[in-house]
Amino acid sequence: MTGGLGAIAFAFLSGVGGGIALMLRARGRNARRVREAQEALRASENRLRWAIDATSEIVWDWDLVRDTVYHPSWAQTYGFPEERTPRTGEALVAFVHPEDLPAFQRELTKAVDGAVPAFEVEHRMMTGSGEWKWMLGRARVVARDAAGNATRIVGTCTDITERKRMLARLQIADRMASIGTLAAGVAHEINNPLAYVIGNIQYSLARLEALAGDGASAGVAGEAVRECISALGDAQTGAHRVRDIVRDVKLFSRGEDERRAPVPVDRVLRAALALAENELRHRARVVLDVADVPPVLANESRLSQVFLNLLVNAAQAIPEGHADRNEVRLTARSSGGKVAVEVRDTGCGIAREHRKRLFDPFFTTKAVGVGTGLGLPICHGIVTALGGEIEVESEQGKGSTFRVLLPAAREEHGAPRAVQREQRSEPPRRSRPAGPDRRVLVVDDEVRFCRISERVLGTEYAVTALPDASEALRRIRAGERFDVVITDLAMPVLTGMELHDEIARLDAELAERMLFVTGGVFTPVAAEFVSRHPDRVLEKPVDPDAMRAAVTRVMERPPRAALGGAAAVR
Repeated sequence: MTGGLGAIAFAFLSGVGGGIALMLRARGRNARRVREAQEALRASENRLRWAIDATSEIVWDWDLVRDTVYHPSWAQTYGFPEERTPRTGEALVAFVHPEDLPAFQRELTKAVDGAVPAFEVEHRMMTGSGEWKWMLGRARVVARDAAGNATRIVGTCTDITERKRMLARLQIADRMASIGTLAAGVAHEINNPLAYVIGNIQYSLARLEALAGDGASAGVAGEAVRECISALGDAQTGAHRVRDIVRDVKLFSRGEDERRAPVPVDRVLRAALALAENELRHRARVVLDVADVPPVLANESRLSQVFLNLLVNAAQAIPEGHADRNEVRLTARSSGGKVAVEVRDTGCGIAREHRKRLFDPFFTTKAVGVGTGLGLPICHGIVTALGGEIEVESEQGKGSTFRVLLPAAREEHGAPRAVQREQRSEPPRRSRPAGPDRRVLVVDDEVRFCRISERVLGTEYAVTALPDASEALRRIRAGERFDVVITDLAMPVLTGMELHDEIARLDAELAERMLFVTGGVFTPVAAEFVSRHPDRVLEKPVDPDAMRAAVTRVMERPPRAALGGAAAVR
């Protein structure tokens, strides 16, 4: 009996023990599975964190029921202390720019209501420094309750500040290119009539002065002649001023031309001053103190842009109404192979904390609508590209000095190509004296330019003026002889360049005795043509004396035979 009970007890205990062992083994397997799941979850979380860290994406999770926001990298992203991290949706949207908030809320509402599958909107967020960052927000509702109401929304934000800046730069560059093209076109249209305005004024003055000098007029008639001379003199001064303004506008508009050449610094400064005159005249007196400095190797229009920006900045730093108390001083000095140009003003100066950011794109302390924050960065980029430096010294309440340091042009760059050719030894010239047997053909679709050319040159040469290049070519083909041909470059039907090429096929020597007038060069083909004939191009409005001198210079060129053929002429 005892043995039977013992056997039963042993069997019972063995069964219990086996069950406990099975249970413990199962528990161990479950614990291992839990640990494995936890490790897998941690690994997954790490991969997600690494993926997020490897991108510029900022992740956030908004529980709409509890109105709690999980935004782990918010403080680091926007430069705030951790305690400023918003914990609710209401606190979060408080950092959205007021101008962007309506669109932000409208798009968010659409996503929450299910009107759109996802939320996407560009908006600005305030940073700890008080500036604004452009962000691209994307989000999607990931949970809804039984009634279909959104309960959770998860999203990301991407910093697109630099992208927006680049887009703004491209838009401004495109706008500036359009303005430059427009300015160049306007300058061309002004130059054409200005050419015969200046020419006729000078012609009339010369005739009246000759009358006055001969004593042919006396009494009332003589007084009238003198009055006409005085009036025409004033008109000539005004016309020359218009010519200078147009020249400066053309200079500033050539942004697409990046070719470099020796540039006289004083000429660029005077051109920039002329363009900035309206900004400066009511704010300060201007002092130009330019020593005899060497030219710098630069692009003239780009360098003009630098000094124009600096002058406008100087003007805007000085309040209007006290020009007698303020000064803008431009100086240029040469030292150690460099040319230093300073623009010094007596304006409000620049705060110390702002100086280090002056050349940052879009940074400006000016009022909205006054400054874009691009002027100084553009100046810095241009000067640096030229191998120079730009520096600033400033004290609040006492003014600022911007200093531009540029390498002087080397001697081999010192003289334009046309001048260098003239310095070579040349054979003795056989002069072609002026006279009625010397024939000049003028071709220009502006009839009035043709007439003033006849007046200016007609006293020394036999002049034929035609407004049609095709008719001019027909006459030359028919055997009509001319000693010099003056042609406009831009004409309808047949351009001056095409006329040159046709004449070169008929008479290579006459093609070498062609002069080209232009009110502006607009195409790469024309620019390349002008670069091949720099010493034979006259820019409108052409000064009558310059036209006569150019014709005389061409007349004095010896024939090809005297130089031993075409190769010698080249």
